[in-house]
Amino acid sequence: MAYQKALNHLIACSDAGLLPTRLDEAGMQQALVVLQQNLDVLMPKRTPSDAEPTTAAMTKAELAPAKQPALSKDPRCVVLAEALKPVLQASCPEGAGGYGGALDARLHPVDAQALGGLELIRAAMRRAARQLGWRVRTLGYARERLVLVIVQDVREVPAEFADVLEAEFMSASVEMHQRMAAVGDKAALNALGPGPVQRQTEALLQAAQAAVKTDPEAWR
Repeated sequence: MAYQKALNHLIACSDAGLLPTRLDEAGMQQALVVLQQNLDVLMPKRTPSDAEPTTAAMTKAELAPAKQPALSKDPRCVVLAEALKPVLQASCPEGAGGYGGALDARLHPVDAQALGGLELIRAAMRRAARQLGWRVRTLGYARERLVLVIVQDVREVPAEFADVLEAEFMSASVEMHQRMAAVGDKAALNALGPGPVQRQTEALLQAAQAAVKTDPEAWR
């Protein structure tokens, strides 16, 4: 399965609330089963008239075009978007011509609130991604102990970059299997270092914190 297709399916299952909340060894196995069982049901399909994928699990609000002029003009959104552009650029695989970018961050609710809340963060992600030329899809939800924000470039990938993105997907798959195999082995997990989501979350927070320091008045 191509990288973009697999990522779309993972996001759809997560957004539908089908994935287990605890990703220990048993949770990982359960997640794989869920992803396989719902492959034909939740796989997003594009339509010529809508850049946003539609899925059986999406709500009407998610399918409707996002219209938040107040947020897009918020000074915090403008500053945060500018800070996030390098982070989004870094998520694009090397040699892929700027295609295939995606950022998945898991924030503590306190950190998200300090940046203006989930919807403002999503608005900043959209603004930054569009300035990079992405065809944007964002997802987000907030729970008591977790705020999830995802931004993804859903442009059709030119043929000349397909092999690069396929290699990136295979590399990510290898890392995922290594981490699954290392569950319960602290030494092995430490050797692998921070996971992809942790790395992207830290990059987002570092950029956001720098943005706040650059223009503290905007966050008061």
